[in-house]
Amino acid sequence: MKKTIEFFACPETYKKLQLFSTCEELDASIYNHLKDENNRLTKTMIEVLKLIGRYSLKYMGVSFLSKNKIGELTGKSRRTVIRVCQKLEEFGMIRQYALKRKSDNQQTSNAIVILPHQQKQNVTQERLQIVTPISHPSLSIKTELKTYPEIEPLSPFQTFQHMCHCFIEDQKLISRMYGIYQAHIVHLKDIYIEKTLLSIGIEAAKIAFQAVKRKKIRSISGYFNGVLNQLLDRLYFEDMEENYWCCND
Repeated sequence: MKKTIEFFACPETYKKLQLFSTCEELDASIYNHLKDENNRLTKTMIEVLKLIGRYSLKYMGVSFLSKNKIGELTGKSRRTVIRVCQKLEEFGMIRQYALKRKSDNQQTSNAIVILPHQQKQNVTQERLQIVTPISHPSLSIKTELKTYPEIEPLSPFQTFQHMCHCFIEDQKLISRMYGIYQAHIVHLKDIYIEKTLLSIGIEAAKIAFQAVKRKKIRSISGYFNGVLNQLLDRLYFEDMEENYWCCND
């Protein structure tokens, strides 16, 4: 008997399914999934998980890429992608939800939800029974949630590096870009909090990588440098407008 599809493919569903509030939380969880399951993951599994993460930023952790599109982007067959997603789901890294269109109630591409990383702990059954469940305020489907421990925090470089790995594998380029970022913020660390500066660095990197897809760029690091400079200038002027100029009108 065919299972009834309960969810519509619409923004309201995607918002309900998302389990992360920030890009940093999502990136940290993917990083820890890959680190913990490294011995069990094939190169294709790693590539697919990274791709899903890359296309899960509009609704944090929720992707609605079709299996055909994932296959096209990774160079794999649809059957291989289906098998890989099933394995990732077995490993507790993702969960797939069948969706239907509102227009005609027909099935459409699944929503693929990246799950928060759950640290492996050697604890007794008695200790497991006294753990207080952690709920996520943005998810209404609470009966399907597990208890997820706090995600291990990453250093600024690890966070930056992991986001870049969603686009490229060139470690030298990533290190060069992070060096550019460090050079830009060296005199700003005492003015702005680290999280604010890092989010701008990550945003500049995303813009640079996305631009590569649209046009030919001679130097990614050079393009990143220009974008980062513009974003930091914007931060400065917005800060001045809010905290200084407005006080002198």
